[in-house]
Amino acid sequence: MKQDVVILTRSSKYRNFCVAGVDINTGEWVRLVSDNSVIHGALNKDDITYENGVSCKELDVVTVPINGTASEGHQSENKLINTKKRWEKLGTATIQDIIRIHPVENKRHRYLYGSMREYVGKDEIENIDYSLTFIEVFDLEICQKTNEFTGRPKTKASFIYNNVKYENIAVTDSRYYTMQNGKVSDRAYLVISLPDAPVNDRYYKFVAKIFAVNN
Repeated sequence: MKQDVVILTRSSKYRNFCVAGVDINTGEWVRLVSDNSVIHGALNKDDITYENGVSCKELDVVTVPINGTASEGHQSENKLINTKKRWEKLGTATIQDIIRIHPVENKRHRYLYGSMREYVGKDEIENIDYSLTFIEVFDLEICQKTNEFTGRPKTKASFIYNNVKYENIAVTDSRYYTMQNGKVSDRAYLVISLPDAPVNDRYYKFVAKIFAVNN
């Protein structure tokens, strides 16, 4: 089985990649996962490399060999890839193409995963049946913070979504890991995701991809 997908995220996950996008025919979310439980289904570099040796990137339109669904709990979008076959690049999309295929979900979801907090509680996750959302935000800012437990720097975002200010949202879009504190854009499109497993009984929301709008 194959699926034609426009890639929206190629974010960091267990030193590998979390890759997700939308089906160009149905507009439905697809998270592409492996059967490697050690890295929680992340894809390695070889998994996302085309026959010509080039790795996929965001906004690539690709045909992906699929072995079947791998939905688990709130991560209902998961599809298990066939790691023995290469992906085929069909072309490149624009952000306007994405919006036509899969409109922003601001009206569909009043709050991010049901609240204004930076996480979903373990007792709340059973009420959520999705883990990816594509939204429009305003006043997007980035800051670098030190993790109080590990001492390592962490990239965080703040923004306004549906007229509500969100703060301290983790960022896994690696392009922003070294950005100095400050404003990214007055307006942006974000892919927000939830992890498969909790940390201290919390499923932390994170920004998997930032598409900043030039003003």
